[in-house]
Amino acid sequence: MRYRMVSLGCPKNLVDSEQMAGRLDKCGHTLSDDAEVVIVNTCAFIADACSESIETVLDEAKKAASQGARLIVTGCLVERFGKELPGLLPEVDAFARRSAYGSIEELLEEKAFHGDSPGRATSCDWRSRRVLTAVPTAYLRIQEGCDNRCSYCTIPSIRGNLTSRPIRDVEEEFIRLLDSGYREINVIGQDITSFGRDTGSNLKRLLATLLATRGDYFIRLLYLHPRGIDDELLELIANDERVVKYLDIPIQHSEDRILESMNRGYCRKDLEELFKKVRKNMADAMLRTTVMVGYPGETEEEFERLCGFVSDYEFDNLGAFSYSREKGTPAARMSGHLAKAVKKGRYLRIMELQLSISKRRLARLIGRRVKVVVEAREGSTITGRTMLQAPDVDGIAFIRGDCEEGEIREGKVTGTLDYDVIIELEA
Repeated sequence: MRYRMVSLGCPKNLVDSEQMAGRLDKCGHTLSDDAEVVIVNTCAFIADACSESIETVLDEAKKAASQGARLIVTGCLVERFGKELPGLLPEVDAFARRSAYGSIEELLEEKAFHGDSPGRATSCDWRSRRVLTAVPTAYLRIQEGCDNRCSYCTIPSIRGNLTSRPIRDVEEEFIRLLDSGYREINVIGQDITSFGRDTGSNLKRLLATLLATRGDYFIRLLYLHPRGIDDELLELIANDERVVKYLDIPIQHSEDRILESMNRGYCRKDLEELFKKVRKNMADAMLRTTVMVGYPGETEEEFERLCGFVSDYEFDNLGAFSYSREKGTPAARMSGHLAKAVKKGRYLRIMELQLSISKRRLARLIGRRVKVVVEAREGSTITGRTMLQAPDVDGIAFIRGDCEEGEIREGKVTGTLDYDVIIELEA
């Protein structure tokens, strides 16, 4: 049977889609734009993600109906609202929870779909994964779930407690990706610094194991919880050129009262010491963070101090989002929830601040030689990313020179824009 996969949300969700696609391929089905069955893998982290998922489902339902195709909805939306969805979305032929991914082919093979089809409680084998990203970039998920219990976060209720993969399994998949031509490996998880806490291992041991593999490749570590970064980990990152000097460290806020309420496990002083250490020991490292504005009870003064912190430490890249009141989280039951207009105003102000910082930080790269991933060519325009830009979340590189999609080349930064760079390739 021909199927089409629509994957929404984060790279971790994409890996779920890739594992389902691999399972379906193994069972004889074919990935195709001309599909008999459409699978939408949804995101539901916050309200905006839920809205986007529902809009996508409705759009895909119209397409499926016009083409005589059937529609399956999976993912986090089903995990959060599975009981209500069949009544809310009668256009959908079947809903599959994450526990059914390992038997997803059963829903394709059924002659009649049912709105509440649960499937068997099985998970996909990573060995049959079909990578859906283009060479040379792939994601390597090293864990599932989270034990941090941030007060605003729905992830534990959706994806469960921390479950770290065995190091041997991760290493085997890493080598398989390299053998398949993937050279930019992005290590992902809810909080990869927590890797191994449930098994007696840790991220440093895993990273050392992966780096023992010889070859021409690059490893990027995505989402390093500030509480989990120590001197030994920073030394590992600093001392091997195959580890991209790109530190994705979401802080969420800078003020102690709010950080304590968020249950983040650190204070402003901890953050100051960490970022001073990073800037001192890895001056050329790219720093990315995420902040939340409009958390319950956040005062104007606390927001201004957050802006001051962002100005002081000049993150190369920053993502911001307004607090979203999510049912079932401790923060949802707190007092002091702010008006949408206040939250939106703070979001716009901090992003305007970050724009000026990003432009200034990028300008320092002019004249510097960097590795660049060639991703797309449209007419005479060639685009990609430097290794200092992560997939999908940062700016892009406009590339000048003779090259092919999928290559990793070296070039010189000759110009910068707001968030993007211009690269002249070496001959």
